[in-house]
Amino acid sequence: MTTIRLMTEISYNMGELLAAKASFEQANPGVHIVVEQVNDYFEIMRALQSDEAPDIIETGGLQIGNPDGVFRDLNGYVTETSGLEEDLYMGLIRAARHGGVLPSLPIEISAPLIIYDKEKFDRAGLAYPTDDWTWADMIALAKQLTLRDEHGVASQFGLGIGIDIEWFEPFIMRNGGRYVAPDGSTTRGFVDSAATIEAFQLIVDAFRKHRVVRMPDEPCSADVWYEECAMKFSFMWNANDFLREQPVERYGVVGLPHMPGGQRANMVYMGGIGITAASAHPDLAWSFMRHYLLECHSWMPPISRSQAEQRGLTKHPIWSRYLQELDDVQLSGFFLNKKWNASRQLINEDIYRMIVDGADVSRTLQSWTRYA
Repeated sequence: MTTIRLMTEISYNMGELLAAKASFEQANPGVHIVVEQVNDYFEIMRALQSDEAPDIIETGGLQIGNPDGVFRDLNGYVTETSGLEEDLYMGLIRAARHGGVLPSLPIEISAPLIIYDKEKFDRAGLAYPTDDWTWADMIALAKQLTLRDEHGVASQFGLGIGIDIEWFEPFIMRNGGRYVAPDGSTTRGFVDSAATIEAFQLIVDAFRKHRVVRMPDEPCSADVWYEECAMKFSFMWNANDFLREQPVERYGVVGLPHMPGGQRANMVYMGGIGITAASAHPDLAWSFMRHYLLECHSWMPPISRSQAEQRGLTKHPIWSRYLQELDDVQLSGFFLNKKWNASRQLINEDIYRMIVDGADVSRTLQSWTRYA
């Protein structure tokens, strides 16, 4: 009996993982897959120093460039698997291969788009947005879709977006800006660039000047959460929340608006699964990884076009557009620089000050050069 140990810090996908384990063991009677749940990456690193180091590691955040030397390079496995290279969404693999090394295959992928409520547009007599719209178009629609009573209390906002440095990043990218240098070395000259500052000011203005996005602690008289916004900046998990509450026919989805900088780009959240350098059975570990990630169906978005087709997602009115977006995703700053990622809470506090107190956008972003 050959044992393959898989360690994961992801808890909510355990059912799918155990199902893959069972089907793989049934097809391979001489193999036993041991699954171990851990709390975080620190526990994973500690386990790698033990006598029973795992063969496979599944993390909530894909490790770019293999900085800790934990993983084997999967490039050889991908290129030697017939048809796999062409089947994978190119944007995902381009991001995962940053620096040339492919330490993990992406999992739990999610890029943001704009979900819109067709009923709210129909009531307002407005045409639905299309992929050629601009930031100015979006703000103009959001103004017409924001409804307030005589006291200024909104029952509906034109646009919904949370206050988070990572959630603002796609608009920065699409304006030609960045938070962090492509090699992850610095924020100087990037987070304080004219393109980044311009995009950030447009976002702050949507809150403060145009009042089409709900301010922190601002009241709203909508009866339920999904009635609050006519348009919503939504990752796949947000979209799934809408579709659990209302029929899919009620909603449409559209790409993020074009920014003045004219770039076609988006950010993406993704975890990773890879084979450890300590594995005594890397080929067998790859066989299970491929079965789990590329052959078994789960609620997670697929990384291959063929699996998307098998699951009927390429024809779905919502999910098909999300999958299309995966060819344009780029690496976010939090993947490229650990210090920048660790500063997220402090940065978000500054964003609140810009939105709520009117702190100067340019000076605030210039101060962020200290974070990386």
